[in-house]
Amino acid sequence: MLALAPTRPSRLRASPARRLWESLSFGLQFFASRRTGPFVLGLVTNDTCNLHCRHCRVANIYHERMRYEEIGGHLERFYRRGARFVYLEGGEPYLWRDGERRLPDVVRLAREVGYLRVHVYTNGTFPLDPAPDFTWVSIDGLGETFRSIRGIEVERVLENVRGFAGRFGVVFVVNTLNYREIRAFLEFIRAELPRGRVMFFFHTPYYGVDDLLPSPAQKAEAIETILQCKRERLPVLNSRAGLRALGHGRYPHPTRLWYVVDRTGEYPCCRAYGHPEVCEQCGYATCAEIVLSRSLRPGPFWTMCKVF
Repeated sequence: MLALAPTRPSRLRASPARRLWESLSFGLQFFASRRTGPFVLGLVTNDTCNLHCRHCRVANIYHERMRYEEIGGHLERFYRRGARFVYLEGGEPYLWRDGERRLPDVVRLAREVGYLRVHVYTNGTFPLDPAPDFTWVSIDGLGETFRSIRGIEVERVLENVRGFAGRFGVVFVVNTLNYREIRAFLEFIRAELPRGRVMFFFHTPYYGVDDLLPSPAQKAEAIETILQCKRERLPVLNSRAGLRALGHGRYPHPTRLWYVVDRTGEYPCCRAYGHPEVCEQCGYATCAEIVLSRSLRPGPFWTMCKVF
């Protein structure tokens, strides 16, 4: 069956009415049902990466890439379980390949299977392809701050984003190195990438508490700065409720609304599922936004509408 996946009739290409029905059905399932999920699949296509970022310890561990047929199997399996959104991540997903196939082939395959939206998380060091519905580009600062985190010049990323015609957002992970540069960063994005909006994550201690983890006071300062910038209409994508939830941590998580799948297995919420320290310090902003949007909180709901 998997070998035939790329050529069989698309569930979504059948008719616009079918696509509309799938979207409405998904909305009813997500907002009105008691089903816990999964609604979203996070697929780690490869752990290979061309960078050695200061905060990352999951890249280049196995130096492996999923085979195209393996990716198709995961997509089919989670589609049958109810997932209708998928995000592709790594490593660096633009490094994924299987023979002549590249990342856009995986995006097309996900649509063939029936997924309504396909997102990609990238470090932005490769030319961006318009195939995904939404592209998340990691930029955690400017100048020396970015170089100290990512090990390269930020201009290398910016030159790929400036000419990109697709829909995109910027992921800025707040840590002890960059938490006081938030306003300057947002002003820069507004001037240099006027179509871009910034989703602020917070450094999460997946590997134990380290020197990048903001203290409670630093985190509170960062959140108040972001909220003030949002009031001033700087390009903040987070909702106010989502930011407050990241601050106090009192929102339902971990969750089984989505699963992450890599070569080692499948994990609800994240690959550190159930680890108390990670959950307590979770800075995964879209987690808070998705969970809060399910209860129809206006801010998170509209934030998710802008993205999905």
